[in-house]
Amino acid sequence: MPLKKTVFLLLSMVCLSVSAQKVYDTFTAFGEIPQVVENELYVKLNTAENQELRFQYLDTIAQIYLKAGHADSLMHYGKRIKNDAFYRETTAESKMYYRLKGLYYEGVAAQKMGLLEAATESFIEGIESSESGSSIHNYLKLRLAEVYLSKGELEKAKSLLEELPQEKSPHHFYLNNILIKSRYLMYYGDYDLASEMMNEALTESFIEDFPKLRLELNLNWSELELRQGEFLKVLDSTNAIKKEALELGFYDLYIQACLDIGYANAMLNEFEVAQVVLTSAYINTIQWNRLELQQKVIGDLVKLYNAQEDYKNAYNLITQYQRVSREIDNNQNERLVKDLELKYETLKKEKEISQLQEDQILQEAEIERQKTIQYAFLIGFLVILIPIILLLIVYYQKLQTQSLLNAQQEAINQQEVKTLLQSQELDLAKNTIAVQSKERDRIARELHDSIGGNLAGIKLKMNSLFDQQPEFKQILSLLDTTYNEVREISHSLIPKEFEGSAFTDLVSNYIYNINEDSTVNMRFEAFPSDEVNAMAIGLQVSLYNIIKELVTNALKHAQAKAINVQITSFEEDQTIELLYEDDGVGFDVNLLKKGIGLKNMEKRVTTFKGTMSIDSTPNRGTVISISLPQS
Repeated sequence: MPLKKTVFLLLSMVCLSVSAQKVYDTFTAFGEIPQVVENELYVKLNTAENQELRFQYLDTIAQIYLKAGHADSLMHYGKRIKNDAFYRETTAESKMYYRLKGLYYEGVAAQKMGLLEAATESFIEGIESSESGSSIHNYLKLRLAEVYLSKGELEKAKSLLEELPQEKSPHHFYLNNILIKSRYLMYYGDYDLASEMMNEALTESFIEDFPKLRLELNLNWSELELRQGEFLKVLDSTNAIKKEALELGFYDLYIQACLDIGYANAMLNEFEVAQVVLTSAYINTIQWNRLELQQKVIGDLVKLYNAQEDYKNAYNLITQYQRVSREIDNNQNERLVKDLELKYETLKKEKEISQLQEDQILQEAEIERQKTIQYAFLIGFLVILIPIILLLIVYYQKLQTQSLLNAQQEAINQQEVKTLLQSQELDLAKNTIAVQSKERDRIARELHDSIGGNLAGIKLKMNSLFDQQPEFKQILSLLDTTYNEVREISHSLIPKEFEGSAFTDLVSNYIYNINEDSTVNMRFEAFPSDEVNAMAIGLQVSLYNIIKELVTNALKHAQAKAINVQITSFEEDQTIELLYEDDGVGFDVNLLKKGIGLKNMEKRVTTFKGTMSIDSTPNRGTVISISLPQS
């Protein structure tokens, strides 16, 4: 501490000791800054296991100094938090969060020390770096508005205050907002609105949860009473505030209360009391390095001495006031220089870190290159060695298994021959069954249509002859017996698949099996199914074979995606109608060359004295209509 300050402090203490015998023993001049942070917290900070825990301890200490109003300590820990956020290893989210908090603490400390430009710079940097609408963003704006009020830039303060949220939640921000807004209204002389706003805040149910903000609002109220000339009220209210602030450790509020009491006593012409009060406050502002409060106390003392016509002391204090102002400016400039030095050192360290990183990358690259070369030699050696080993193993295994392979090959050859014979036998059996079925069908048709028809004709002729001779009747009886036997033989030659199965079921099963094995969508319908199932077996067999031939041709040649087959029985006309449709490639009917399949279909239709029509156009599908009489 400078010599002049020390002499002034001793003289002031002497004055206080003498005055303490009177009524002025309620004011305290601290010989040193009261300790507000427990030593245990510093120990925990120094032994923190990780950076996140270290940030938490630094933040806790800074908040304690913020609460107590220790500007120097708050500035120190604000810088530590900000610097740690830059240099220490931590997550990007935590780094930004604590950097913003460091800027906030720096700005508040600079504001309390009277370094308004430095405070403005810290708050603006924090606002630009934070997310709009976030809690820290709003607090930074609020504090910047308070700095603008201190600098007399009311329009800037008003603009910021209008941008901030006006809700009552969160409560802490709401009370801070009311505190600064009421100061703004007092600057503009709107005492009624300021009084209404503060009264509403002080009557909120949650106000007791925030004792420092409650006392600050009460001090605002005292300021309002001072402006309105109600000095006795100021003394009553401010003495209570001063006492509670001292008990709770809010030393900055204690000093502010002393200033208000000194000013009120001066206005009531209690100059001696005012001088003692302001002098004790001045001692504390010097001890705590609160330059902005020193300016204010000196200004109040100058007014006090002028009121007493003690112009000599007033002049000396003006000189002191100028010294404090110069000190504030010098601190401001020093801080700017330090900030520039810090930015320079930061940039320098960033370059050093970048260079170290580049060197490390080059070293790692060289190590990787050496490893790659070693790996390449090793791999090359293995590439040569492994094939040799594998060749030896293969050759040895080949020698061991050659005889086994020969035996297995012999067994495989025998199995293949056996399988081939079985396959040929199966194909022969299938062909034999197909030929037999075809021949049985042909013989049945011949027996039924040819011999059966002839026998029926002979029977009709003989029935038309009237003859009562017994031999004649015996011939007719023998003819009937022969005709029935021929019908039974022809029916017994019908394919077995038609025995015990309905015709529509056979066709449906066939269509279903085709659908399972192809991508073509096929549909079969019969109307009415009972009458369709009741038609003659021979007709069923022919229709079934015709449908199979149509579907086979479509799958081979039509490239169709959908096939519809419909059989309709017309009772009135005694006919069976088969309608076939597909959406395949179609063909030109005039250029159609009839193959075996088409000829077989025409032959079957002709056998039953039916008709068949074909309607087809290239790329437009095919429609085939077949009509067969049922009788």
